[in-house]
Amino acid sequence: MISTRLTNLKNKLVDTQPRVYAERALLVTKAYQETEGCEPCVRRAHAMEKILLNCSVIIRENELVVGAKTPTPMGSPLYPEFNSQWIEKEIDTLAQRKETSFLIDEENKKLVKEKVLPYWPGRTVYDRILENVPHESLEAVDEGLFFHYYLNRSIGHITVDYGRILNQGLTGIQTQVEAALEKNPKNIYLQSLLKIISAISGFARRYADEAEKQAESCLNETRRQELLEIARICSMVPLHPATSFREAIQSFWFFHLVLNLESNSYAISPGRFDQYINPYYQKDLDQGIISQEAAQEVINCLWIKFAELTVVKEGETAKASNTYTDFQNLNIGGLKKDGTDGVNDISYMCIEAQKELCLPQPQLSCLISTRSPREFLVKSCELTRKGTGMPAVFNADELILALMDKGKSLEDARCGGINGCVEITGQGNDNMASSGYVNLAKCLELTLNNGKSMTTGRQWGPETGTAEVLDSMEKIWTAFETQIRHQATLKHQYDQGARAAFAAVCPVLCTSLAISGCIESARDFHEGGARYNLPMMCGVGTGTVADSLGAIDWFVFKKKMMPLNRITQAMQTNYATDDTLRHMLLKKGPKFGNDNDEVDIQAVKLIKTFVKVLKDFSNDQNNPYAANMIPTTAHLPFGELTAASADGRLAAAPLSEGISPVQGMDLSGPTAVVKTMGKIDHGATAGTLLNMKFTPKTLEGADRLNKFADLIRVYFDMGGHHMQFNVVDRETLLKAQKTPEEFRSLLIRVAGYSDYFVMLSKDVQDEVISRMDHAM
Repeated sequence: MISTRLTNLKNKLVDTQPRVYAERALLVTKAYQETEGCEPCVRRAHAMEKILLNCSVIIRENELVVGAKTPTPMGSPLYPEFNSQWIEKEIDTLAQRKETSFLIDEENKKLVKEKVLPYWPGRTVYDRILENVPHESLEAVDEGLFFHYYLNRSIGHITVDYGRILNQGLTGIQTQVEAALEKNPKNIYLQSLLKIISAISGFARRYADEAEKQAESCLNETRRQELLEIARICSMVPLHPATSFREAIQSFWFFHLVLNLESNSYAISPGRFDQYINPYYQKDLDQGIISQEAAQEVINCLWIKFAELTVVKEGETAKASNTYTDFQNLNIGGLKKDGTDGVNDISYMCIEAQKELCLPQPQLSCLISTRSPREFLVKSCELTRKGTGMPAVFNADELILALMDKGKSLEDARCGGINGCVEITGQGNDNMASSGYVNLAKCLELTLNNGKSMTTGRQWGPETGTAEVLDSMEKIWTAFETQIRHQATLKHQYDQGARAAFAAVCPVLCTSLAISGCIESARDFHEGGARYNLPMMCGVGTGTVADSLGAIDWFVFKKKMMPLNRITQAMQTNYATDDTLRHMLLKKGPKFGNDNDEVDIQAVKLIKTFVKVLKDFSNDQNNPYAANMIPTTAHLPFGELTAASADGRLAAAPLSEGISPVQGMDLSGPTAVVKTMGKIDHGATAGTLLNMKFTPKTLEGADRLNKFADLIRVYFDMGGHHMQFNVVDRETLLKAQKTPEEFRSLLIRVAGYSDYFVMLSKDVQDEVISRMDHAM
């Protein structure tokens, strides 16, 4: 049972509608107006100082961890310096849109229109991107060939070194900046970092003052003492090193909050939370300063704070990432730097927090190693049984090998973790910069139509041969690789232009304070200042492509039942003239995910090809691109823009998600799915996403739960990277669609995140329902 405090905080959270506020936009606009003609880092430092020293100070009733972006939970500021055009276009329709709607009152709307929007045309990162990027690369988004991050939001997927903030405090980091300035006294960037440190310290001091003020008027003695302790803590951290568990939690939260005020980046993640928090907990526990129950209450309060954070997105972005959550991936378990087991008390307390509160954020990820205790895996499975779509489970041993494959040292790889949905990353030393999605199913469509889109007729790729010319699987694969390479070239051109725009216009000084390499090199995170810089692209539609190529191989070349052009002509008419063929492809063709080598080999080859192609592209630091196989919800808008496919899928229908089988086509059970996925070289990628749905009865009782744990262990022994689960039956989801008011707290796993089912668009709900219900 959670406490009355937590019950009230959670009720306040879930009962609040997402809302947009103008305050940050007003402050950042004023700051930029005051610094015309100055260097970008100077303008950015002044902007963050303006925000941190003038934004509203909010301490909610009875909370123990303080600091908020907006007056109400689930509120979003606006970030006009990145892109103001979409705000101007959509501000009047935010409350009516299908995906992630937000309220905004007339007063805030008026302030944005009159005080913010007139200043920004020609000054935003978006404007610079349009100058830098070839027009064809931008047009390809409308065709559904790929989707770009960064057009409307800052470069994200960031895990800073929170342990450094806790252990050294801002005073320790200030000493490092001052040492760097002694070698380079005129460096404006380093001078700007000092200004940022002062601003963050002032931000925390304002919370200390507010807590003292509230304590003076508080009539409840228990709460008055809590407020005085909050005031003491906020006067200490993050300026000074944390000396206690409470100070460590508050120091972490302040810095995490500042990063979320600095930019609207995707996936600002806590990373290996249990590793940097546990030493403070153990010290206080050993000294009798705190009890396990009291510490759990604080962690639960922090869980509420995570769930408060959201960012309003531009409309097309909301389709590709249809969630209010913002991918705050909190990792527990894994290994320590010395290679020993990293599971500790905080690991289990995080599981307990999610079990008690059932919130969509943070995204809880359990890193499972062969050195992890069986109890940790079982406890993770017990939480899965709860039905919140959490935790996601990751193979810590594969993760380490994959990070080393991407250039990390052994120690840094052991300290690495997961960011965003399933992407591998270093901790506090890495700019892993996942840049968006490539529609691999659309690339196959071009392949089968001589480089032309079947939906618009436009020539989007090289002429690699008509169906009559593609008379073998070898020729199809050669043409397919050519089409993927061409689209990756366009995507890479965009990425380079976008990264240059961010480096030139909007440095992220707060982020750079806690990323190894930035202070030492006096280079911003966006300029490649991190020790490691790993660029990525996401491939979407693995199952759809595998089933399509499997069908072509089986019916055209192995069984010789038809020419290829029968399939391609039917695709162009959406099977309107050949429904018999569609039925054959759907029902008789081999299907990925059923341990059938005839088709599984196509997925293996697809991922291998995508990895190979991307390695030929690099960023400005000369680091080759890595591939990850995730869609978020991009498989839905991509599907809308993709013609019928050779597996019998109709035009505009969703593509498959992650590396999961096509929805409803994994007919041979979960073991067959696991055996299929074990054929993939996960370590060659930077992350693969496997979604599975089980009926609740499957995990009932200790025996079934242990069998479920064994399934995970077997998959990881085969080299699998990641698994995540929905434990809910189809009937419950259908009922939730009909009577959403009765299922407001129903959490489900969508892609690399969980969200409230009834808050998803119907398209996403339908896609989740269509997935296969498994039992063991």
